[in-house]
Order: sequence, then C-alpha cells, then structure tokens
Amino acid sequence: MASPALTAALRRVDAVFGGMTAPADGCAYCYGEDGLAPLAVPGALLGDDLLGSVFHEVPDHFADHAAVVRRILPEVFAVLADGRFSGMGFMSTGLGRVAWREWPAEQASAIEGFLDVWWRETLADPAPVHGVNAVWELSVDFHQAVAPLLDAWAAAPRGGIEDRHLADFADQWVQDLLTDYVIGWPADESLLLELQAWLVEHVPDRLAGHPDPLLARKVALLPLGEEERYAAYLELIASAG
Repeated sequence: MASPALTAALRRVDAVFGGMTAPADGCAYCYGEDGLAPLAVPGALLGDDLLGSVFHEVPDHFADHAAVVRRILPEVFAVLADGRFSGMGFMSTGLGRVAWREWPAEQASAIEGFLDVWWRETLADPAPVHGVNAVWELSVDFHQAVAPLLDAWAAAPRGGIEDRHLADFADQWVQDLLTDYVIGWPADESLLLELQAWLVEHVPDRLAGHPDPLLARKVALLPLGEEERYAAYLELIASAG
C-alpha cells in the first residue's frame, strides 16, 4: 500500500493529468485499429500489458507522442507505486523521451513531486520491491539526469538504510565504472562522469560494515585516467590475493 506522501503525490498527478486524452492514432501494425482507442477516452485504463507497451514505445508510433505520455501518466505512476511495473531499468520510456520539464509548471511540478517521493521512499525501504538499482536506472531515464537522485541520497540520514543501499549500489556499479563497461547508460557521457565524481565524494564515509574491505579503495580509483585506473584496479585485486 502506498504511503500517505506517495498517495498525495499520485492524487496531484491525477488532478493535473487525469482528464486528459490523446489522439487514438498510432501504429496499426503494433496495436491494431482499435488497440489505442482508450487513449481518446478520459480516465479509461489501458491495463498493465498495453500500458507498458505504449509507455516504452518509440515516439514515431504515435501522431502526438507527448499527448500520449501525458494521457497515461496517472496510470503509469499508480503502477509504479504499487510495484507492478515491468521492465524496470531495462528499456527507455516515453517520459524520458519528452522534454517534460518544459511543460506547463503545474505539470512539471506534479511529475517531479511524484518522482522525488518515490525515489526517497525507495531509499528508505529496507527491501524495495524492484531493488534500488532498478529504480535508479528507471529514474535516470525519467529525469535524463542524475543530480536529483544523488542530491536526495546525499541528504539522507547517515548510518541508516540509505547508507546500506548506497554501499550495495557502489559495490554493484564500481567494477563497471572502473573498466568503462557500462551498458545501457544514457547517451550523455557527462552523467557517467557526474556519478563517478559523486561516488568518490560521498561513498567512502558511508561504508561502515560493508563486507568488501576493498570497496572504498576501488571507489578511490575512479578519478584516475582510463588506463591508469584499470592498471591500478588489477593491481589492487592481485594484492588482495
């Protein structure tokens, strides 16, 4: 069940986007002549399968892609809040393909409000349904930025669940970052550099109790140049036996 804060964020999204419609005009090959008809009906639910397909679809499959994204946001966010969203972190989404921050202020604020509460509550949850990493990757796609997520993590209380998640997150990402083998990252390489710099600044002080004694030392290698970093990484692993 959604928390009071998440419920309030969902209600705000529904109040802003709930009565919208979109042209029922899209790829007939993918959706059939009647498959997109609910888009033209205010409040009609698409159901999880069709909703996921439409939300991940490339923009040229619709006459007005931005209108489709606005139309389905209340249902998409409700599915996220319920933990039913499929394809978490593995596929680009409609929200990541539209410049939603340039939409009217009320719309952009409602979206940002939901995403902020959803991310903060994920970090504070000892066992989030989809895991922090999947929510991270989906949220990066939504924002096309990492700063909103990292700022929330930096502001989280020290020594709590958020630190445990951060240590696990760093452990999961550090080898790919050290070897420049990051798959599925957004095209903007500056986001990768921003994450690396943030991990170096924030992670070492929040690793208390992590089982990998080398994790802090691995993170400390991230600022090095690519060749120097990889050589130092191999040396560190070898020295550990």
